[in-house]
Amino acid sequence: MLENLPYFYLLIWIFCWVLSWTGLFLLPKRNYIKNYILISIYFFLISLILIFIFRKIMEDLSKRLTILSLVLILILFLIIFLTYFFSNKFVKKPLEFLAKYSHVSYLMMDYKYLLSKSFEILYQQILIISLVFILAESGLNLFFITIIFVILFGFGHLPVIKLQKDFFGYFILLAGLCSSFLFPFLILNFKYGFIYTYIAHWLFYSNTGLLFWILESGKIRKSKNKILIKINKLLWK
Repeated sequence: MLENLPYFYLLIWIFCWVLSWTGLFLLPKRNYIKNYILISIYFFLISLILIFIFRKIMEDLSKRLTILSLVLILILFLIIFLTYFFSNKFVKKPLEFLAKYSHVSYLMMDYKYLLSKSFEILYQQILIISLVFILAESGLNLFFITIIFVILFGFGHLPVIKLQKDFFGYFILLAGLCSSFLFPFLILNFKYGFIYTYIAHWLFYSNTGLLFWILESGKIRKSKNKILIKINKLLWK
């Protein structure tokens, strides 16, 4: 696949990884909702560059694509859209919670986030898939590839803790460490593993937002019920 040059591609991968994330942090505005067009364009262009650089890997994967795999992706986006629609239509929006954590974009369940995050996840998946095959081509087995991913994902998510400075920074770090075990396993052991990782990546963000909305809405209802109970007790004294 890589014409016996995995170490050369590994150096290129590290360069692309560092440069692309540095470029993102140098953007004047990085809000995935307010500046969703800018973020989308940035990750779209970076993804095109990565596809060109790692085209040998991408060409090999493209041969695995079938109607079924494309249908899976369409179903994924349908599920994500319906999740956002359901959340905004039927779940009570926890306004105080969202105001407190306004810097956590995926909690907002905003449709604009769907666009910008889609391109970011595409970019991340290209890097993840490429690295798995580069390491496999260099002769490493799944165990050592997973160890490398744990180190990279742990190190790569540390800036999130510094930026968010709250529970959600550690939450994303934990999710990243879990995915470092899951992603290489799926990619190397299943024909459509690279699609499964994209699906898992997206479902995490969409379902996590919905989960916290439901949990916080439940807290709001409980607090209201407690207030009503106290009022009733006062009235009936």
